[in-house]
Amino acid sequence: MFNVKVEFFDIEKKIDDALGHGQKYLDGEILKDSNFYIPARTWNLRDSGVINTKVGSGEVVWKTKYARRLYYNPYYDFSTDKNPNARGFWFENAKAQFLKEWLDGAEKEVKKHI
Repeated sequence: MFNVKVEFFDIEKKIDDALGHGQKYLDGEILKDSNFYIPARTWNLRDSGVINTKVGSGEVVWKTKYARRLYYNPYYDFSTDKNPNARGFWFENAKAQFLKEWLDGAEKEVKKHI
């Protein structure tokens, strides 16, 4: 008589978990780096991104009555009193500067969890 122990490794679950960590990293970095360029009077627009973004979902959301107007109007005369980097298209500006870092960091997160 002998005993056999068989363990099954759920590779699909492991990969999904690793990808989830990568997505959380990516969402967090996008939010942080985009907020560097966000227009600020009271910081409500920046805070709306933090409140309305579910990190890990793959969607970063700034949700105020004026977010769309400010984002798509790069010629608006943005006050730089509170944020000297304020401008429209804040995500696009961050992406132009940080895309490679975002992707490299997300890849490291995925590999770390596989």
